[in-house]
Amino acid sequence: MVQFFLEVVFTILQSKNTGLLSRYIPNPKERKIVLFSMVIAVILILIGILYVALSYQTLMMEETRHYKESFKQLGSISRIGFFAVIAIYPVFLLLKWKKIKEIHFGEIKLKSLLQFLAKWVRKWHVPVAFISTAIALLHGYLAILRGFKLDFTYITGIVTTVILFYLMVMGLKRYKRMDKQWHLKLGIGFLILFMIHATFA
Repeated sequence: MVQFFLEVVFTILQSKNTGLLSRYIPNPKERKIVLFSMVIAVILILIGILYVALSYQTLMMEETRHYKESFKQLGSISRIGFFAVIAIYPVFLLLKWKKIKEIHFGEIKLKSLLQFLAKWVRKWHVPVAFISTAIALLHGYLAILRGFKLDFTYITGIVTTVILFYLMVMGLKRYKRMDKQWHLKLGIGFLILFMIHATFA
């Protein structure tokens, strides 16, 4: 069943003429990376849901403190991933700085180092973003599984998740520069809310 679902998703998204991804991502190589990342993210979510279904009774009987520590660990992992994703912004911002050419450490030029780093953060920006999102969704799923509370932590978590959804949509439009800089703006907003949520959770 899972394999059939993934095959259908793959076919819809990868189709050269009518696929959703082909409308926004003209580069076939980049399209494959995005598709692969999406599939990995879906697999992680399905594995998480399956684990919860199989361990439901155990999770419900687990001590509250230990249960919270479990889903908070997922939140911490996604936080590390999102920091890696966000690293693309300061790296490319520094590369635009005119005086960057003058800075060097011995024979090593800072601009050359940043160009090398930029190549890698750009390559892994989308895969890490999707995987971090999958882990964050599992974190949220476990957080509400034993009851939803209308408090600061839950509200900031929900708002952050909504912004994350729009951030990903704008990220898709970013490939053709159709986002009107909303991917960056939402990225900054997400970072602020995400840090508030993580700090006061």
